[in-house]
Amino acid sequence: MRFASLGSGSRGNALVVESASTRILIDCGITLRNLTAGLARLDLTIEDLDAVFITHEHSDHIKGVKALARKQTLAIYMTYGTAVNSGCDEIPHVQLLDNFSAVNVGELSVQPVAVPHDAREPCQYVISAQQKRLGVLTDLGSYTPHVIDAYSDCDAMVLECNHDVGMLEAGPYPYGLKQRVLSDWGHLSNYQARDLLANLNHDKMQWLVVAHISQQNNTEQLALGALQDVFPHHERMLVADQDAGFDWLHID
Repeated sequence: MRFASLGSGSRGNALVVESASTRILIDCGITLRNLTAGLARLDLTIEDLDAVFITHEHSDHIKGVKALARKQTLAIYMTYGTAVNSGCDEIPHVQLLDNFSAVNVGELSVQPVAVPHDAREPCQYVISAQQKRLGVLTDLGSYTPHVIDAYSDCDAMVLECNHDVGMLEAGPYPYGLKQRVLSDWGHLSNYQARDLLANLNHDKMQWLVVAHISQQNNTEQLALGALQDVFPHHERMLVADQDAGFDWLHID
């Protein structure tokens, strides 16, 4: 299994996961033009995708889905709440996730995980293939025992480190937006991500990708510094870029 990002952050998110001849997209929060260009960087086309899985209805995760559905016939999975709140329930190929049960697409098994975030029915995903597990965990304001259980023993993880609390509190955001980000239904801070990671069994983790970093309220150095307290394997850590994402990472 391998995975690559086409972009990660408040301006748009999209992640490709591949095993053998199966390829899925986690979120489509970028335009169809940028999706096409991002896939081309990975030597892929839209026609190579087998399915799309959406985490929630915020625009940086879903804004390209309707255009993609008009361009290409493929299954698009999301929760009922996400579909209704986004208007995607009218797309012919939308498949509603059934009680957070795993979905099998070709070589991949995709397990939705309920998370606390300020959307109608948000989820994140753990993707499995050939006894390897990739955890995708962005856009949650706090972690629960259910989240800890779901993401233990991952072989790779894409983990939100949205903000540094000090930078956010001193930054330009309006008070209401600051409170939203800091709430249990907002986004993970660097140290919340660190504490979550400390609760996971990450001994076999081959890759730890820092994702969804706020460009106004965080820096790569602060995020990496926080996580290195509990995950000191610098050679296995990288940061997902807002515009460029990151290139293929292999899980052996």
